[in-house]
Amino acid sequence: MTALSSTRVFTVLGTAVLLTTLVELFYLGAWGMLLFPQDSLVGKAVWTLTCGLAMGAVIGAGTLVWVEPRLRGNAALWRAALIVAVVGSYCAWLCSQIDIRIGYFGGPENNGLFIAAGVIPALVGGPLYGWLQYGRTRIPVLSRGSE
Repeated sequence: MTALSSTRVFTVLGTAVLLTTLVELFYLGAWGMLLFPQDSLVGKAVWTLTCGLAMGAVIGAGTLVWVEPRLRGNAALWRAALIVAVVGSYCAWLCSQIDIRIGYFGGPENNGLFIAAGVIPALVGGPLYGWLQYGRTRIPVLSRGSE
């Protein structure tokens, strides 16, 4: 097993955190400000930013542990996609259970829609994340630091 460069670790973690935080900011705007504008905007912002950072960190760490040292090419792409799908789907369910009690994002009234709005992007975003990390034509900034 080869050691990963610090650039590669930063790239994997940074890409995961960036993507999840962007999605959470979209949720903040759509669900937290447009659809359910009542309640604390600061509380909603703290929740979405915390979730974006935490989800991204778990996805990035999972990728570094279960993909990076073991797989390359398509196998790596799909394993990374699976990590995003599992983590994102679990987070959607967990957040729906929390929001049933808090009510910031319409969870009590629209629980199924709340979960679907998290699971569908996780299923679609997984292959995107995998492609950004391990696709044949990588964006230069996201290329392996060890190559």
